[in-house]
Amino acid sequence: MNASWFGRAVRTLAAAAGVVTLAACGSGSVVSDLTPQRFITVGDGFMDVGQAGYRYTVNDSGNIWVQELAARYKQTIVPAKDGGWGYAQGGARVAAADTSPVAAPSVTAQIDALLARTKFKAGDDVVIVGGGVADIVAAVGASGISEATTQTVQAAGKALGEQVQRLVNAGATHVLVVGAYNLGNTPWAAQLGQKDALTNLSVAFNTGTQLAIVNLGKNVLFVDPALLHNLMYNKPQNYQFDNGRDPVCTTPTAATCTTSTLVADADVNKWLYADGLYFTPEASRRFASDKYAESVYYKFKNRW
Repeated sequence: MNASWFGRAVRTLAAAAGVVTLAACGSGSVVSDLTPQRFITVGDGFMDVGQAGYRYTVNDSGNIWVQELAARYKQTIVPAKDGGWGYAQGGARVAAADTSPVAAPSVTAQIDALLARTKFKAGDDVVIVGGGVADIVAAVGASGISEATTQTVQAAGKALGEQVQRLVNAGATHVLVVGAYNLGNTPWAAQLGQKDALTNLSVAFNTGTQLAIVNLGKNVLFVDPALLHNLMYNKPQNYQFDNGRDPVCTTPTAATCTTSTLVADADVNKWLYADGLYFTPEASRRFASDKYAESVYYKFKNRW
Protein backbone atom coordinates (compact mmCIF):
# COMPACT_ATOMS: atom_id res chain seq x y z
CA MET A 1 0.00 0.00 0.00
CA ASN A 2 1.78 3.15 -1.13
CA ALA A 3 1.57 6.78 -0.12
CA SER A 4 0.04 7.87 -3.40
CA TRP A 5 -2.88 5.50 -2.92
CA PHE A 6 -3.44 6.81 0.59
CA GLY A 7 -3.49 10.38 -0.67
CA ARG A 8 -6.14 9.48 -3.22
CA ALA A 9 -8.15 7.62 -0.57
CA VAL A 10 -8.11 10.55 1.81
CA ARG A 11 -9.20 12.96 -0.92
CA THR A 12 -11.96 10.58 -2.01
CA LEU A 13 -13.17 10.08 1.54
CA ALA A 14 -13.19 13.80 2.23
CA ALA A 15 -15.25 14.42 -0.87
CA ALA A 16 -17.67 11.63 0.00
CA ALA A 17 -18.00 12.83 3.57
CA GLY A 18 -18.83 16.31 2.36
CA VAL A 19 -21.53 15.07 0.02
CA VAL A 20 -23.01 12.70 2.61
CA THR A 21 -23.09 15.50 5.16
CA LEU A 22 -24.88 17.80 2.75
CA ALA A 23 -27.31 15.06 1.84
CA ALA A 24 -28.02 14.39 5.50
CA CYS A 25 -28.80 18.06 6.01
CA GLY A 26 -31.33 17.97 3.17
CA SER A 27 -33.35 21.14 2.85
CA GLY A 28 -32.76 22.12 6.47
CA SER A 29 -36.29 21.04 7.44
CA VAL A 30 -35.22 18.14 9.69
CA VAL A 31 -37.02 18.31 13.04
CA SER A 32 -35.16 16.71 15.97
CA ASP A 33 -38.20 15.11 17.61
CA LEU A 34 -37.42 11.45 17.02
CA THR A 35 -38.89 9.18 19.69
CA PRO A 36 -37.69 5.68 18.77
CA GLN A 37 -39.65 2.69 19.97
CA ARG A 38 -37.10 0.14 18.76
CA PHE A 39 -33.36 0.03 18.18
CA ILE A 40 -32.07 -2.68 15.85
CA THR A 41 -28.43 -3.59 15.30
CA VAL A 42 -26.78 -5.45 12.43
CA GLY A 43 -23.01 -5.57 12.35
CA ASP A 44 -19.92 -6.95 14.02
CA GLY A 45 -18.25 -7.13 17.43
CA PHE A 46 -18.23 -3.36 17.93
CA MET A 47 -22.00 -3.52 18.55
CA ASP A 48 -22.50 -7.15 19.60
CA VAL A 49 -24.67 -7.22 22.74
CA GLY A 50 -24.23 -10.97 23.28
CA GLN A 51 -25.72 -12.70 20.25
CA ALA A 52 -23.52 -15.77 20.83
CA GLY A 53 -23.75 -15.58 24.61
CA TYR A 54 -20.78 -13.26 25.11
CA ARG A 55 -19.61 -9.85 24.00
CA TYR A 56 -16.39 -8.59 22.42
CA THR A 57 -15.32 -6.61 25.46
CA VAL A 58 -14.79 -7.40 29.13
CA ASN A 59 -17.90 -9.43 29.85
CA ASP A 60 -19.39 -7.66 32.83
CA SER A 61 -22.90 -6.41 33.48
CA GLY A 62 -22.40 -2.95 31.95
CA ASN A 63 -23.75 -1.60 28.69
CA ILE A 64 -21.76 -1.18 25.52
CA TRP A 65 -22.25 1.91 23.39
CA VAL A 66 -25.30 0.81 21.36
CA GLN A 67 -27.14 -0.13 24.55
CA GLU A 68 -26.15 3.18 26.09
CA LEU A 69 -27.43 5.07 23.04
CA ALA A 70 -30.75 3.20 23.16
CA ALA A 71 -31.04 3.86 26.89
CA ARG A 72 -30.93 7.59 26.21
CA TYR A 73 -34.29 7.08 24.49
CA LYS A 74 -35.55 4.76 27.24
CA GLN A 75 -35.10 1.71 25.02
CA THR A 76 -33.03 -1.46 25.32
CA ILE A 77 -31.20 -3.74 22.89
CA VAL A 78 -31.43 -7.45 23.63
CA PRO A 79 -29.75 -10.19 21.52
CA ALA A 80 -31.95 -11.50 18.73
CA LYS A 81 -31.38 -15.04 20.02
CA ASP A 82 -33.27 -13.98 23.16
CA GLY A 83 -36.14 -12.42 21.25
CA GLY A 84 -34.64 -8.94 20.91
CA TRP A 85 -33.33 -6.95 17.97
CA GLY A 86 -29.57 -7.17 18.44
CA TYR A 87 -28.38 -9.19 15.44
CA ALA A 88 -24.80 -7.87 15.37
CA GLN A 89 -22.20 -10.50 16.16
CA GLY A 90 -18.44 -10.48 16.56
CA GLY A 91 -16.60 -12.01 13.62
CA ALA A 92 -19.31 -11.02 11.14
CA ARG A 93 -18.09 -9.89 7.75
CA VAL A 94 -20.28 -7.82 5.46
CA ALA A 95 -20.98 -10.43 2.81
CA ALA A 96 -18.43 -13.23 3.04
CA ALA A 97 -18.91 -16.15 5.39
CA ASP A 98 -17.03 -16.18 8.68
CA THR A 99 -14.73 -19.18 8.40
CA SER A 100 -13.72 -19.15 12.06
CA PRO A 101 -15.21 -21.66 14.53
CA VAL A 102 -17.66 -18.91 15.61
CA ALA A 103 -19.26 -18.93 12.13
CA ALA A 104 -20.92 -15.57 12.73
CA PRO A 105 -23.66 -14.74 10.21
CA SER A 106 -22.58 -12.02 7.80
CA VAL A 107 -24.19 -8.60 8.00
CA THR A 108 -26.05 -9.54 4.83
CA ALA A 109 -27.39 -12.72 6.47
CA GLN A 110 -28.34 -10.75 9.59
CA ILE A 111 -30.41 -8.42 7.42
CA ASP A 112 -31.96 -11.43 5.68
CA ALA A 113 -33.13 -12.69 9.08
CA LEU A 114 -34.31 -9.24 10.16
CA LEU A 115 -36.38 -8.58 7.04
CA ALA A 116 -37.91 -12.05 7.21
CA ARG A 117 -39.07 -11.31 10.76
CA THR A 118 -40.37 -7.75 10.76
CA LYS A 119 -41.33 -4.64 8.86
CA PHE A 120 -40.17 -1.15 9.71
CA LYS A 121 -42.44 1.55 11.08
CA ALA A 122 -41.48 5.06 10.06
CA GLY A 123 -40.38 7.18 13.00
CA ASP A 124 -40.40 4.27 15.45
CA ASP A 125 -37.36 2.28 14.32
CA VAL A 126 -33.68 3.12 14.33
CA VAL A 127 -31.43 0.63 12.56
CA ILE A 128 -27.75 0.78 13.51
CA VAL A 129 -25.50 -0.75 10.86
CA GLY A 130 -21.79 -1.39 11.13
CA GLY A 131 -18.92 -3.56 10.02
CA GLY A 132 -15.38 -3.57 8.79
CA VAL A 133 -13.30 -5.04 11.59
CA ALA A 134 -13.66 -8.69 10.58
CA ASP A 135 -13.33 -7.87 6.87
CA ILE A 136 -10.08 -6.00 7.43
CA VAL A 137 -8.64 -8.72 9.66
CA ALA A 138 -9.60 -11.44 7.16
CA ALA A 139 -8.21 -9.52 4.17
CA VAL A 140 -4.87 -8.87 5.89
CA GLY A 141 -4.69 -12.55 6.82
CA ALA A 142 -5.37 -13.59 3.24
CA SER A 143 -3.20 -11.20 1.22
CA GLY A 144 -1.13 -9.18 3.67
CA ILE A 145 -0.57 -5.48 3.17
CA SER A 146 -1.08 -5.14 -0.55
CA GLU A 147 -3.12 -3.41 -3.24
CA ALA A 148 -5.24 -6.57 -3.47
CA THR A 149 -6.08 -6.24 0.23
CA THR A 150 -7.03 -2.60 -0.23
CA GLN A 151 -9.36 -3.49 -3.09
CA THR A 152 -10.94 -6.30 -1.08
CA VAL A 153 -11.53 -4.05 1.91
CA GLN A 154 -12.97 -1.20 -0.14
CA ALA A 155 -15.28 -3.66 -1.90
CA ALA A 156 -16.48 -4.84 1.53
CA GLY A 157 -17.20 -1.24 2.47
CA LYS A 158 -19.17 -0.78 -0.74
CA ALA A 159 -21.10 -3.96 0.04
CA LEU A 160 -22.04 -2.53 3.43
CA GLY A 161 -23.40 0.56 1.70
CA GLU A 162 -25.44 -1.66 -0.59
CA GLN A 163 -26.98 -3.34 2.45
CA VAL A 164 -27.89 0.09 3.82
CA GLN A 165 -29.67 0.78 0.52
CA ARG A 166 -31.49 -2.51 0.97
CA LEU A 167 -32.73 -1.44 4.41
CA VAL A 168 -33.95 1.90 3.06
CA ASN A 169 -35.70 0.12 0.21
CA ALA A 170 -37.43 -2.06 2.81
CA GLY A 171 -38.83 1.01 4.58
CA ALA A 172 -36.18 1.98 7.15
CA THR A 173 -36.37 5.74 7.65
CA HIS A 174 -33.64 6.24 10.28
CA VAL A 175 -30.48 4.29 9.56
CA LEU A 176 -27.35 5.06 11.56
CA VAL A 177 -24.27 3.75 9.74
CA VAL A 178 -21.15 3.48 11.85
CA GLY A 179 -17.95 2.94 9.91
CA ALA A 180 -14.84 1.03 10.88
CA TYR A 181 -12.86 2.67 13.65
CA ASN A 182 -9.14 3.16 13.04
CA LEU A 183 -7.56 -0.29 13.28
CA GLY A 184 -4.19 1.41 12.90
CA ASN A 185 -4.63 2.67 16.44
CA THR A 186 -5.05 -0.71 18.11
CA PRO A 187 -2.77 -3.15 19.96
CA TRP A 188 -3.20 -5.50 16.98
CA ALA A 189 -1.66 -2.94 14.64
CA ALA A 190 1.19 -2.34 17.08
CA GLN A 191 1.85 -6.07 17.28
CA LEU A 192 2.01 -6.30 13.48
CA GLY A 193 4.03 -3.09 13.15
CA GLN A 194 1.50 -1.87 10.57
CA LYS A 195 -0.05 1.26 12.08
CA ASP A 196 -0.12 3.32 8.87
CA ALA A 197 -1.19 0.45 6.64
CA LEU A 198 -4.11 -0.49 8.88
CA THR A 199 -5.16 3.13 9.16
CA ASN A 200 -5.24 3.23 5.36
CA LEU A 201 -7.36 0.08 5.23
CA SER A 202 -9.84 1.54 7.70
CA VAL A 203 -10.09 4.61 5.46
CA ALA A 204 -10.56 2.35 2.43
CA PHE A 205 -13.46 0.51 4.03
CA ASN A 206 -15.20 3.72 5.04
CA THR A 207 -14.61 5.25 1.63
CA GLY A 208 -16.36 2.31 -0.01
CA THR A 209 -19.32 2.64 2.34
CA GLN A 210 -19.71 6.39 2.01
CA LEU A 211 -19.56 6.37 -1.77
CA ALA A 212 -22.29 3.72 -1.82
CA ILE A 213 -24.67 5.70 0.42
CA VAL A 214 -23.96 9.18 -0.87
CA ASN A 215 -27.50 9.63 -2.19
CA LEU A 216 -29.30 8.27 0.89
CA GLY A 217 -28.99 11.30 3.15
CA LYS A 218 -32.73 11.64 3.69
CA ASN A 219 -32.82 8.43 5.69
CA VAL A 220 -29.18 7.71 6.53
CA LEU A 221 -26.55 9.19 8.82
CA PHE A 222 -22.93 8.04 8.53
CA VAL A 223 -20.69 8.50 11.57
CA ASP A 224 -16.98 7.74 11.58
CA PRO A 225 -16.07 6.36 15.03
CA ALA A 226 -12.40 7.05 14.31
CA LEU A 227 -13.05 10.71 15.13
CA LEU A 228 -13.40 9.95 18.84
CA HIS A 229 -11.29 6.80 18.84
CA ASN A 230 -8.21 8.65 17.57
CA LEU A 231 -8.59 11.29 20.26
CA MET A 232 -8.85 8.68 23.01
CA TYR A 233 -5.87 6.81 21.61
CA ASN A 234 -3.62 9.84 21.16
CA LYS A 235 -4.44 11.48 24.50
CA PRO A 236 -5.99 8.84 26.74
CA GLN A 237 -5.39 10.95 29.85
CA ASN A 238 -7.88 13.51 28.52
CA TYR A 239 -10.55 10.80 28.60
CA GLN A 240 -9.67 9.41 32.05
CA PHE A 241 -7.74 6.40 30.74
CA ASP A 242 -4.44 5.42 32.32
CA ASN A 243 -3.59 2.89 29.61
CA GLY A 244 -4.45 3.56 25.97
CA ARG A 245 -2.09 1.08 24.34
CA ASP A 246 -2.33 -2.41 25.87
CA PRO A 247 -5.11 -5.01 26.25
CA VAL A 248 -6.45 -5.34 29.78
CA CYS A 249 -7.60 -8.93 29.19
CA THR A 250 -5.25 -11.86 29.65
CA THR A 251 -7.42 -14.16 27.52
CA PRO A 252 -6.69 -14.69 23.79
CA THR A 253 -9.69 -12.54 22.83
CA ALA A 254 -12.22 -10.40 24.63
CA ALA A 255 -14.94 -12.95 23.87
CA THR A 256 -13.75 -15.05 26.81
CA CYS A 257 -12.69 -12.14 29.01
CA THR A 258 -14.35 -11.41 32.35
CA THR A 259 -13.52 -9.26 35.33
CA SER A 260 -11.61 -12.30 36.66
CA THR A 261 -9.23 -12.50 33.68
CA LEU A 262 -7.67 -9.04 33.72
CA VAL A 263 -4.11 -7.83 34.09
CA ALA A 264 -3.19 -7.92 37.77
CA ASP A 265 -4.43 -4.88 39.73
CA ALA A 266 -5.89 -3.28 36.59
CA ASP A 267 -8.85 -0.93 36.90
CA VAL A 268 -10.83 -1.94 33.82
CA ASN A 269 -12.50 1.46 33.70
CA LYS A 270 -9.10 3.09 33.16
CA TRP A 271 -8.04 1.00 30.15
CA LEU A 272 -8.98 1.71 26.54
CA TYR A 273 -8.65 -1.79 25.07
CA ALA A 274 -10.04 -5.12 26.15
CA ASP A 275 -8.00 -7.08 23.60
CA GLY A 276 -6.02 -6.36 20.45
CA LEU A 277 -9.05 -5.08 18.55
CA TYR A 278 -11.93 -4.27 20.85
CA PHE A 279 -12.64 -1.72 23.56
CA THR A 280 -13.36 -2.06 27.26
CA PRO A 281 -16.98 -1.42 28.27
CA GLU A 282 -16.09 2.04 29.60
CA ALA A 283 -14.28 2.99 26.39
CA SER A 284 -17.16 1.62 24.31
CA ARG A 285 -19.68 3.72 26.22
CA ARG A 286 -17.78 6.88 25.32
CA PHE A 287 -19.15 6.53 21.77
CA ALA A 288 -22.62 7.15 23.23
CA SER A 289 -21.52 10.01 25.47
CA ASP A 290 -23.12 13.44 25.34
CA LYS A 291 -19.85 15.05 26.45
CA TYR A 292 -17.93 14.77 23.19
CA ALA A 293 -18.87 16.37 19.89
CA GLU A 294 -17.14 13.46 18.11
CA SER A 295 -19.32 10.77 19.71
CA VAL A 296 -21.85 8.76 17.73
CA TYR A 297 -24.67 9.85 20.05
CA TYR A 298 -23.80 13.54 19.78
CA LYS A 299 -23.96 13.37 15.99
CA PHE A 300 -27.10 11.23 16.06
CA LYS A 301 -29.06 13.58 18.34
CA ASN A 302 -27.99 16.61 16.29
CA ARG A 303 -29.18 14.93 13.09
CA TRP A 304 -32.47 13.55 14.40
